[in-house]
Amino acid sequence: MTNYFVMKNASLKRYNTLRLDVTAEDIVIAYSIKGMVEALRNYADRKIVVIGNGSNMLFTKEHYGSDTVFIVTSLIGEMEVIDGEIVAEAGARLNRLAWFSCEQSIGGYEFCEDIPGTIGGALIMNAGQWQYSISQYVNWIEVYNYETDTIDRIVPDEDFFAYRYSRINEMPVFILRAGLKAEPGNYNDALEKMLYYRHERYVKQPRNYANAGSVFKRPKDKEGNSLFVWKLFDGVNLRGYRHGGAMVSEKHPGFIVNTGNATVKDMIEIIQECISRVKNEYDVDLELEWRVIK
Repeated sequence: MTNYFVMKNASLKRYNTLRLDVTAEDIVIAYSIKGMVEALRNYADRKIVVIGNGSNMLFTKEHYGSDTVFIVTSLIGEMEVIDGEIVAEAGARLNRLAWFSCEQSIGGYEFCEDIPGTIGGALIMNAGQWQYSISQYVNWIEVYNYETDTIDRIVPDEDFFAYRYSRINEMPVFILRAGLKAEPGNYNDALEKMLYYRHERYVKQPRNYANAGSVFKRPKDKEGNSLFVWKLFDGVNLRGYRHGGAMVSEKHPGFIVNTGNATVKDMIEIIQECISRVKNEYDVDLELEWRVIK
């Protein structure tokens, strides 16, 4: 008996925050870390895509055949304090990390409260907001190495993480769990910060349509100065621009939303239009923040 179950020819709509209704030949739901490792080993001859919360993700096909297997970590979300650090499984939600830390009077994780991702995804892209990022709190990362078929522990050095990047992207590994710092905090202070952060994001970001978070990394001009995507988009009249069911958010142009029936083609074409307009007007190259699933 395996520690996971498999759905055949099923929709991935509920497993991506853009709510794109694409299908896959094989979707694996792991019950535990053990089940995830079993699945990774049993499907080692296929292309494997791990899905946490399904945010920051763009599908490029309407259907994925048997050559690709999607492993969903939504049931792998245990979190506890062990020997003075938080040990969190790859599928643990970031907002749960914030509330868990608050409940345990641990400080520093308030910024995670309204980030729509998981520990695994956050470590891959070094997720964060304001002046904070997950890299500031990582003690170690446990991974499955598919080249050596071993479970290893990584202790990141100072160059392991960068802006919206981690070296995990260049390694033959899948994240299983992580050990995070557990510095003392104050419950009331943490609660106040979390409510403030949530308010700020709700006021500024689109919540009435499905989306996958910020689309592009913050670009830089030729002198190396950071630029704001939304200002560039306003300069080329992209606010509210639509292609099929996809739209550049009117509330915050840094987001592309699904107005209800967007297709993969709609999303890809509106992204290409955004890149083209900004390049032609400002000679600035936009780079996707989303993970592209080919």
